[in-house]
Amino acid sequence: MSRRDLMPAWDSVTHIYLIAIPLYYKYIMSDYYLRNWEHIHQHTQPFYWTVFNHETAESTRFLYKHDAVVYQKILPHATLYFHWYEDEFARLNVSIEPPESHAELCRQRAQELRDTYKYLRLSFSGGSDSLTALHSFVDNNIHLDEIVVVDYFDGSNLTDPMHSTSREIKLCALPHLKQIAHLIPRTKITVVNTNAKDDDDMFIDYSDDPEKHPTFDTLEGELHFGIESWTVGKVMMQTYRENCCDIHGGSKVKLFKNKDKWYFYWADASMSDLNMCAAYPEDFFISRNIPNLYLKTVYLLKNYYISQNFDDATINKFHDHVENGPAYNFGLGRNLAQSLALYKTYHSSHNPLDWENHLISGWHSTLFFKNVINTSEGDGWMKIYKRNMKSIIELAPYEWNVDKLGNPVPAFGRKGHLSKFYCLNDGQAYDSVDAKK
Repeated sequence: MSRRDLMPAWDSVTHIYLIAIPLYYKYIMSDYYLRNWEHIHQHTQPFYWTVFNHETAESTRFLYKHDAVVYQKILPHATLYFHWYEDEFARLNVSIEPPESHAELCRQRAQELRDTYKYLRLSFSGGSDSLTALHSFVDNNIHLDEIVVVDYFDGSNLTDPMHSTSREIKLCALPHLKQIAHLIPRTKITVVNTNAKDDDDMFIDYSDDPEKHPTFDTLEGELHFGIESWTVGKVMMQTYRENCCDIHGGSKVKLFKNKDKWYFYWADASMSDLNMCAAYPEDFFISRNIPNLYLKTVYLLKNYYISQNFDDATINKFHDHVENGPAYNFGLGRNLAQSLALYKTYHSSHNPLDWENHLISGWHSTLFFKNVINTSEGDGWMKIYKRNMKSIIELAPYEWNVDKLGNPVPAFGRKGHLSKFYCLNDGQAYDSVDAKK
């Protein structure tokens, strides 16, 4: 790396340190997969899985979903449960909407993080979630030490940012950070550039052991043809700072209405891998100390649905439809992102042949596939990826969602498990089966 590579990219903004770092140069790690990201925080993390053995009446706790699924499979009579912030919500009366405004609770959350950790680092994509988290600090003059954005590799011949895997970064995140640079004079902004060497690390180093595939233990449920969370994890793990908190945009809200009762819940397949990629990760919208912000968001969304006169069927599925994204984020009280950031290629717009033939998923992965598949590197990566997927299916075929023919497809994600359903009417927590009766 030459000295020129480390010069700030925004010469006119002297207080911003925007450093383009080739990932392979600074972040070198062998045997890199989620099991090696384990930190002491994981033993006290607010989400986990248990398997209840009905024959012995014993419950066993697991930090990784794969382990819980495999253990449940070997028992003749067992049930798997997903636990999500149960202690936190047990401290609240969820039947009462917090009286504070959403903006005030966002300010309190930002201040709580500032008071708790020595160093605050925010992962920023330019989308509504991370944009809201960012401005909860900026608009209240609460200092962020660092903002990190990751510019994913697309192939050496790609020049059009509109078709880039990182178009949200190139066309939304970076311009916005430049626009507000005068408001964050002491904040370091780091852009991490990935390249073909980084992809080689992911696709080639783990081709022999499916359980060491970098995203095998993904919380997000899907095994991507891409390097999204793996890349961010490498950055977080390899840039250790004392008492450093890595903040991510965090969880949205899923509402369910049945027989005039309102519930909120979460699904393990909707978890972000960023919850396990750092020594001290924090979901901005769910505080383990002040969970009122998330509960306020629940009520904002409920009130929005009521204002729109949605029926129960629409309410229960609204969050699943990509075209509802802008309205959904508005209902959550999120800062509205640029229209470009709102457009993403999700499941509903995938080419069925790509799904069937290439086992790809995720909007980053789809664009990444289209940009590199005709290169010599991309062709080699796809062969290794397919071999990995075949091995993973053979290892645990019962874990995965299936295609229309009933075949397990890792790219479709692991079969999901739901948290408790928290009732806004009576403040009680219910099993999902009971809530749906």
